[in-house]
Amino acid sequence: MNTSRRKILQFMGGSAVGALFTPVPWRLITDAALWSENWPGVPVPVRGESRTGFTNCSLCTAGCAVRARLIGEQPVALAGVPGHPVSRGALCPFGLTGHHLPYHPARVKSGPVKEAWAAVADAIAKGDRIAVLDLRPGRTASWTYRRAMAAIRNGAYIVPPRPLGPATAVNLAAAKTVLSFGAPLLEGWGTPGNVIALRDGFRLIQVDAVESRTAALADLWVAINPGTETELALGISNVLSGGASGINPARAASATGVSEQQIAELARELTGNGPAVVLDAAGSSAVLALNTLIGAPGRTLVTRRETPVPEAWKKAAPATELAEIPERSVRVLLIDESAPGEYIPWGEIRKKLAANPVVIAFAWSRAGYGRYAQYVLPAAVYPETLEDIPPAIDAVAPVFRMTVPLQAPPAGMVNPGEFIATATGLPRGDALRERSDAIHKSGRGALAAMPDGKLTPVKEMKPEDLWKALNAGGYWMDTPDEKAAPPRLALAGPEAGPVEAASFPLVAILTEARGSAAPASPLMSKLYQESNLRLGPGRAALHPATAKAYGIEEGARATLETAQGRRDIFVILDSAVPPGSVKVASGPGVLDICATGERARVVPA
Repeated sequence: MNTSRRKILQFMGGSAVGALFTPVPWRLITDAALWSENWPGVPVPVRGESRTGFTNCSLCTAGCAVRARLIGEQPVALAGVPGHPVSRGALCPFGLTGHHLPYHPARVKSGPVKEAWAAVADAIAKGDRIAVLDLRPGRTASWTYRRAMAAIRNGAYIVPPRPLGPATAVNLAAAKTVLSFGAPLLEGWGTPGNVIALRDGFRLIQVDAVESRTAALADLWVAINPGTETELALGISNVLSGGASGINPARAASATGVSEQQIAELARELTGNGPAVVLDAAGSSAVLALNTLIGAPGRTLVTRRETPVPEAWKKAAPATELAEIPERSVRVLLIDESAPGEYIPWGEIRKKLAANPVVIAFAWSRAGYGRYAQYVLPAAVYPETLEDIPPAIDAVAPVFRMTVPLQAPPAGMVNPGEFIATATGLPRGDALRERSDAIHKSGRGALAAMPDGKLTPVKEMKPEDLWKALNAGGYWMDTPDEKAAPPRLALAGPEAGPVEAASFPLVAILTEARGSAAPASPLMSKLYQESNLRLGPGRAALHPATAKAYGIEEGARATLETAQGRRDIFVILDSAVPPGSVKVASGPGVLDICATGERARVVPA
C-alpha cells in the first residue's frame, strides 16, 4: 500500500468528522458534567502548602503502609510506602482511593444514640443476655468488648468462625506448593505486597469452577464442577492416606469432573514438592484437613503468639463463635461493623436472638446489618479513625500498627468501643496507649519507623518514643515464636448432606460484587458501574444454554432462590459461566441466603 501525505490528511480528517458523529466524545462530556456538577461526594481540597503524612490502611487486615499527600487537613492523594518491610510499597485500588470514602453518598450521618443507650442500660439492669458481635477480632477494641462483657452479669463476646483457628498463620515463605480452593491469592488475599514478593518461591495450583484472575495467573488451573470442592478434597485425602480416609477417587472424579489421574497427581505434588499448604476460600474443614495429611502444621501453618496486652486485660470474656451461643438467648446484640470484616448470614444470627430483641449496629452505611437493626449508630470511616489493625492471615509473627487519622470525622460519629465500655461501666482510659506500653514492657520485636522503614529494637526505645512513632504510621513487628506448638487441625469427613437437585437444579458460585467496597470516587464508581469485569450488586450470570432451558432472557428480572430464602436479581448471559450453575455477585443480601456450592434455582419474574 502506498501512503501519501494527502491520504494521511484525508484519514485524519475523516477520523475527526467520524468522531463527532459517534457517541463517545459526547458521552464523556456529559459524564464529566454530571460528575462535576451533580455528584455529591466530590471533595474540594483547600488551597495551601502540601505536606506528607503517614498511616496504615484499615480497609482490610493487610494494613498496608500509606503515604498521604495533604493540603491543610485534607488528604488529596494516597500511595504505598516503597521499601516498607511488610507491605513492600504495595497498595490496592481501594487503598489508593480510600480518601474518598468519607464522602460516600450512602453514609450514615446521625443515629438514635440516646435510645440505643437506654435499651442497653435497661437490659443490664434486668440481667438480660447482652452480646457483642465483633466482625474483625484481634484489635484493641476487641479487648475492650471482651472486658466489657466480663464486667456485666450476662455478657458474651462473639466472633466469626475461624476455620484455621484464632492464632494460625500461613507461612508462604516456607511453602513450595500452594493448593488453593478458590482463595483469591493473587487478588488481595493476605498482605498483597508480601504475596507478590514471595510469588516466585512457590508453585500455585488454583482449584476453581470459573477462570478467576488467580486461576488465570496460577501455574495450574484445575477446573471443577461448581460446588464439588469437598469431593475433590476427599478424593485427594483418600490417595494421601492410602485409602484410609476420604472417598474413592473414581467417585470424586465423577462428581468433580477432574480425572482420577489428575487427583493422584495433585496428591503426589503436595507430598513430593513440599513443604505445601492447602487454602480454601469457604473455610471447609474437609479441604483444610488436607494440611494434616501433608504435614503443614508447624511448617507452612504456624501458631502466631499473641501481641502483648496489659495483665489486667486478661480477665476478659472468652471469644465465642456464634455456633456456641444457645438459640433464642440474646436479648441485646451490638454489632461492630465499623471496619470491614467477615459477614455472617443474618439467618444464622437471627436464630440466636430472643423474642423482641434489640439490635444495635455501629456502621457507616445501612447496607449491612443496618437493614435488620432497630438502631444504626454512625461510625467514623478510614481515614478518619484511630484504631489498630489485627494481623493478616499471612503474618507469621505478631504485629501492631494503627490507622492514624488523616482528617477529622464529622460531628455526631459514635466510637463503638467507647459506647460499649461506658454503657457497661468499664473504667475509661486510653486503651491504645496502654497496649503500646505493654509492647514496650515486653521488650520484644522492633519498630519500623516512617518514612524510611528503619528498624529500631523496642529495647532501645522509651515508651513515649514508641507511642509517638506508632502515631506517625510506625509498624511494630515481633519475632516468630520458635517454641510454639504446631496448630491442631482435625481430619473431617464429608460435610455435605443430601442434595435436593430436583428442587434446586443449579449450583451457586459467589463472586465479589463490583463496587461492594469501592471508594466513592467518580472515576472508580464509573468504572465499576459500567465495566463488565465484575458483576454488579443484585446481578447474576447464567450460561446461555442454562438460561434458554429455563426461559430466561438477557437483562430479565428474576428471583434467585435457595433453601435459605430468595432475592430479586437481574440476569446477564455469560458463556464463561459453567452450564448448570449461577454466578452471583456476593453482598449482604446474597450472603444471607447462599454460599458457593449452595443448590439454587432462578425463577423468571
